[in-house]
Amino acid sequence: MSKRGRNVTIETEDVVVTVRVRQGLLAQGISALLALSVPVLLVLYWLTIPTGDWVWVVTVQTVVLAAVLLGVIRYLRVCVSVTPTHLLERRFFFGTNRVPLTSIGRVVMLEMHRTMASQSRLQMFVLDAAGRPLMRMRGEYWSRNDINRIASHLTMAPIEHVDHPVTLDELQSTRPEMLYWFERRPSRMP
Repeated sequence: MSKRGRNVTIETEDVVVTVRVRQGLLAQGISALLALSVPVLLVLYWLTIPTGDWVWVVTVQTVVLAAVLLGVIRYLRVCVSVTPTHLLERRFFFGTNRVPLTSIGRVVMLEMHRTMASQSRLQMFVLDAAGRPLMRMRGEYWSRNDINRIASHLTMAPIEHVDHPVTLDELQSTRPEMLYWFERRPSRMP
């Protein structure tokens, strides 16, 4: 059965809950892109209009705008859904991650911060029975309420709450398998 939501179509069973990534991040990214590109484009037009080479600037600007538009569309499609049988993660780059609920061994919820000085963010790790990560929701992209909402629908597995905030360094040394490859440091792995 096809379930339609805002900018999303998930071909699967009935969706119990769907959450979307923070929209404020998109606005921040577009603002930064405009702040960097508008002055450069103004200078390029100012330099190329008198010589007649402005067509190249328009061409490059059109290609960049098309890439930005594609990025915005892909960003708006990112979501996490729970169905009666699957946990679905529509990713920005790599399609859809379909995790059968029966393969979930446990869910780990913890507060993580990059350094002791940074603000901690809620993280949810969905692990199989062997402790391998199946999915992760990071507080940088998902609101606390959305992470808790998804976790509340994963009742088939025990949910482990880590009581104290954890730094990235601590997680790298104690549970590196839960981190993305680019967050791991081989020198710190046991």
